[in-house]
Amino acid sequence: MISNNNKTIVPRLWMLVAFACLAFQPVLLKAQTVAVRTNALLWGAEAANVSADLTVSERSTVGITGIYSFHDSWIRETNIKGGQIEYRYWFSHQPFHRLFVGPIAGIFHYSIDDDLDTQTCVPAGINAGYAWTLSTHWNVEACYGVGYLYYNRASRGANDIILKSNHHKFTTINLGLNLSYVF
Repeated sequence: MISNNNKTIVPRLWMLVAFACLAFQPVLLKAQTVAVRTNALLWGAEAANVSADLTVSERSTVGITGIYSFHDSWIRETNIKGGQIEYRYWFSHQPFHRLFVGPIAGIFHYSIDDDLDTQTCVPAGINAGYAWTLSTHWNVEACYGVGYLYYNRASRGANDIILKSNHHKFTTINLGLNLSYVF
């Protein structure tokens, strides 16, 4: 099960977005300054997800993502909860258009097979992608991120003994095919 400490992560991330809105309020007065997106690949794993991206300069956005699976998915009764924050530098002269790159970090909690195996993952790395403009408000994005992944794992062994271990590796930390609505 998720602990009380992990339950406060998503509200704290949303508080960070609210702070960013207030801090960059003069920038937000221009057109196309906010986008809401969702990752279709995560929906395929039955994990609801939504992201809010805010323009912070002529070529930069900051985004925050929340991920939550409401029930066991078809993938080995897996539950996913967590969030991530991302900075994007856009190489075009406007955000939400063409090539971007930037750092990404998050925290996620997984439980597999009805809490017989639980993991807390903390990824951090670099994300890159491309956004295709479909219309004035709609975009499709493809992105890929690599970086460092730390995770701890707790599983039940023989005689209900809980086995804990920590792991570190360099791996894919983000893969997305996003549908985005730009305000």
